[in-house]
Amino acid sequence: MSAIAEPPPHVHVLQLMMGMWHAQIVAAAARFGIADLVASGVHDVDSLAQECGADPDALHRLLRACAALGIFFESEPRRFALTPAGACLRSDVAGSLRDLLIAETAPGHWLPWGQLFETIQQGRSLAGDILGMPVWEYYAKNHDEGLSFARGMGNLSAIVSQDVTRAYDASGFARIVDVGGSQGVLLSSLLAAAPNARGVLFDLPEVVANAKSDPRMEIVAGSFFDDPVPAGGDLYLLKQILHDWPDDRCTEILKNIHQAAKPGATLLVVEMLLPDTPQPSPVTFMDLNMLVMLGGRERTAAEMTALLAGGGFRVTRITPVGLFSLIEATAE
Repeated sequence: MSAIAEPPPHVHVLQLMMGMWHAQIVAAAARFGIADLVASGVHDVDSLAQECGADPDALHRLLRACAALGIFFESEPRRFALTPAGACLRSDVAGSLRDLLIAETAPGHWLPWGQLFETIQQGRSLAGDILGMPVWEYYAKNHDEGLSFARGMGNLSAIVSQDVTRAYDASGFARIVDVGGSQGVLLSSLLAAAPNARGVLFDLPEVVANAKSDPRMEIVAGSFFDDPVPAGGDLYLLKQILHDWPDDRCTEILKNIHQAAKPGATLLVVEMLLPDTPQPSPVTFMDLNMLVMLGGRERTAAEMTALLAGGGFRVTRITPVGLFSLIEATAE
């Protein structure tokens, strides 16, 4: 079998340019809820358009583009079926990425990314300037978009939490505190695997307001900068929190956790890590996203170890799990 030929350089660059179109195409299908409708048995364009409130001709053009991206399959003219990738746009399945797609292509993310050139020029996030307020304030004031973002983080957490639970045994802990835990997806997963533990979900009021109740989970509203971190935990969780912030702000978070934690408590950090040596890595894309949106960054294992040490924690183990790593540390 002959190898598939690489596209000519100019075609490769054109495909890269079209990437920004691809994201909006798939996100538009997600917002219309097309995957749910197709899964329920609605396949023809006219019926889909009627169900989701779209123009039939324009929707057909959108779905043809989705088919070119492997999201749907046009089984016969103007009739569409789901592909395995398209199933990720459903709202009612494990592994759904629907809300994450919607959030990442909404104005709160799309507009700051449109100023990437200026961001690189100035070496700082311009998101607050572009949105007219800090990102977290923007999400608090734009409730629907903020809810999509929180749910999108829940989409990602649902996927990551399965890997974390398989790779990390939390059954020996009694009180697990998830700091900045959004809607509690990771914490719930760990509690399910640690039947003798109780959990505390700690995040901003507008975030935890939408968390699902759990008889073994206490929900505490607050800021890890301005309010005391819930005390007495023997395991503290930080999933994709440190990458939001520059080093000095991360140190504040870590010191606040250290103050609340029991002596010798464990801190489990879930983050993507940049390679220690130069090599292509998808983590570089998330690193740029952190610069654009928040002024944060991804870090290497050595940088993460030094950062945690500055907050009073000694790294004891780093376990790669897919794109993420579990960084386990002990409060000293």
